[in-house]
Amino acid sequence: MIRAGITGGTAAAAGEIIKLLVNHPDVEIIWVEAPEAEGAFIHQIHKGLRGETYMRFCSRGNLDDINVLFLCQTTPQEALRYLTGRQIPENLRMIDLSGDFTQASLSDESPWVYALPELNRKPLVRGATRAAVPGAMATAVLLGLLPLAKHLMLNADIHISAVVPDADAEPGEALALLEHEDNGEITQTLKSIQNSFRSPMFYVVTAGGWTRGISVVMYLRCNVTEAELNNIYDTYYEDHSFTFLSDSVPNLSEVVGTGKCIINLQKIGDRLVITTAIDDVLKGSAATAVHAMNLLFGLQERVGLMLIAAG
Repeated sequence: MIRAGITGGTAAAAGEIIKLLVNHPDVEIIWVEAPEAEGAFIHQIHKGLRGETYMRFCSRGNLDDINVLFLCQTTPQEALRYLTGRQIPENLRMIDLSGDFTQASLSDESPWVYALPELNRKPLVRGATRAAVPGAMATAVLLGLLPLAKHLMLNADIHISAVVPDADAEPGEALALLEHEDNGEITQTLKSIQNSFRSPMFYVVTAGGWTRGISVVMYLRCNVTEAELNNIYDTYYEDHSFTFLSDSVPNLSEVVGTGKCIINLQKIGDRLVITTAIDDVLKGSAATAVHAMNLLFGLQERVGLMLIAAG
């Protein structure tokens, strides 16, 4: 049995991980750390867990008691500070959702692995002990572009339009124009696959007015036929458990509440239009973290992640 600890326990991502792990057949949650909520029942913060667990938040967990640690801090550098100066058990696996170790995971010299399973499943399975979960936007964009990068086909400007949840913005409000904070992460990842990648990427991101789900539409010039492209994508994703090609534009109801990414391809003239949809809280965060955990421990990757969309 895998013994799990969770830090940043009051964060939304921590709540989703708890919901996934509480019924995972191979995992026991040992502690959930949240000094600001010490002694409170977990279900008081994370709704939906009443009756599922009667655990309380603790102020400080013992790393020697666990096999895997999920870092869910939301303040930049907080997860890094949490680990600094602590004695880390040699065999402890760590999975970061805070973003503090994303940049390190993009370096070949780092023990951290960029935990996008559709890209790095082999490194995660073959002895890795550190996994950094990508950002939700990066996940949605990269899953739409990875097969093209593998075939060295990203050689034109890429235009990206995304609609995302944002509780602090009005529906339709522009959140990013031409530039996006995840662009460095996305670009560096694509260059790791297609060394010649130099294409500019232009973003328009707006608030959707909903609470879950990211829809991304990308387009670029491409002289390959739609049939050939579908074959390229089918081949790339045929042995991946959570990313699927669809012959229709995905609706958010198909992915919200699941760890899936659904992709649609269309050729319009000389342009390829790629649409992707994910649940930002699951596929873009917690479900990918549990997926990475399954791989780190040599489990079947779908264990504990057989979720059904709510729509």
